[in-house]
Amino acid sequence: MATISKYQTSGGSVRYRVRYRTPDRRQTDKRGFTTKRDAEAFANQLEVDKRRGAYVAPAAGRVKLGEYAGEWLGSKHNLKPSTRSRYQVVLDTFIARHAEVALGDISRQLVREWVADLSASHAPASVHKTIGVLRQVLAMAVVDNRLVINPADGVELPAVGTVEQRFLTLEKLHALADAAGEHRALVYVLGTCGLRFGEAAELRWRDVLLDKKTISVRRSVTLVDNKFVVGTPKGGKGRTVSISDFVADLLTPGAADELVFPDTAGGHMRGTNVRRRWWLDAVTAAQLFPRVEKNAAGENITIYEFKIHELRHTASSLAIQAGANIKSLQNMLGHESAALTLDRYGHLFESDVEAVGIAINQLLTRDCGQSVGTDAA
Repeated sequence: MATISKYQTSGGSVRYRVRYRTPDRRQTDKRGFTTKRDAEAFANQLEVDKRRGAYVAPAAGRVKLGEYAGEWLGSKHNLKPSTRSRYQVVLDTFIARHAEVALGDISRQLVREWVADLSASHAPASVHKTIGVLRQVLAMAVVDNRLVINPADGVELPAVGTVEQRFLTLEKLHALADAAGEHRALVYVLGTCGLRFGEAAELRWRDVLLDKKTISVRRSVTLVDNKFVVGTPKGGKGRTVSISDFVADLLTPGAADELVFPDTAGGHMRGTNVRRRWWLDAVTAAQLFPRVEKNAAGENITIYEFKIHELRHTASSLAIQAGANIKSLQNMLGHESAALTLDRYGHLFESDVEAVGIAINQLLTRDCGQSVGTDAA
């Protein structure tokens, strides 16, 4: 049990000290209470926390957020380079602004204030990502027994607006591919096989089996700090996807280690270069998703807009139209779970309520006859 004693400061003021043992049986104390009631309240809460396993040494919470966030990132050994780079940006910006705040001083109210400040200058999605990093840092502090609870948990964040998914019809996909010229095959691979851009950029001829009409997706390339980094696909797992005869006929095999879709210099494609060199022109020529806006002279002009990644949505839509089920679509896209696939693309599947009713009725009547009744009592 804790003991309370009175002492006098050098200035003559009366203060109270609480002596107690930590859960590992080390004796320590906390001084400076101005009233005995405050000292007793601290001692009582201390005993409750020890019984609940929620005891945190006062010194543990004095570690600064900036220092501890650096330790957190250093402990993350399995991050993809692109993810590590994104986390580092948060540490260099948001965390750096609050680096001198002690972990023990971070309350839910303080986190709410940080969220409000971020929301004034950042998009909701950016706020979610930033606070997500903070939440992970503080979660490790809870595990390390530096905090009792995670003050970022349960803090309300700004709503992220849903972005409408855009899909190309088969006719529009053909138009885009034709407008892409020498890049026609790339448009069809992205628009029918569901590869991510980074996966297509690292695709090599040894991964393409034209006789079996398959593509083995085992690697992806990402631009991190202006350097190409090759790693596993998103989710860490490879997959095999089918290619149609139509698309296979557009591919002319090269040496096994050569890139299937190289940049003009023979290296990996850069998304910015692709958009600037031919993608935007192809989208305009195919007249995809027009919108009207005013130019500097105040005149109405038509802008055409479609993102490279949206070819992945197009591939999903076409696969569903062709009769693909959720599991096969999950494999094609490389999603970690069918639930994610269903959440993203479930609305594209037609309702089978009537078909299910008919099927169940057939099961009930197949062996029992058409008239299954109940004998009168």
